[in-house]
Amino acid sequence: MKNCFIILAAGKSERFKSTIPKPYFPFKGKPLYLHSIEKAIKSKKFSKVVLVVNKNHRKYINKSFLQDVSIINGGANRSESSSIAVKYIKKKKFKNVFIHDAARPNFSISLLN
Repeated sequence: MKNCFIILAAGKSERFKSTIPKPYFPFKGKPLYLHSIEKAIKSKKFSKVVLVVNKNHRKYINKSFLQDVSIINGGANRSESSSIAVKYIKKKKFKNVFIHDAARPNFSISLLN
């Protein structure tokens, strides 16, 4: 199992009308990003999960849920954040890399399969 799941949560959430940035907004009792992490781990398809965050939003992350997740700072836009994440995992030589947007947690595990 040499797959990596990268979750992009580094946006500024400028259009989202809330004091809490969108990836960290509660949905069904937990932050949006956590739904994606849980599904990735539950699928047992990934040997590595990476959460890419905005350095100014780290205060919203509950690290107690994320023992097996690497948290890295993203860039100024989605493209830059994706590039930073891929460079971060490059030495691991994963067979497949999945990149997902933290603000869209409603995917199924069967979709990952």
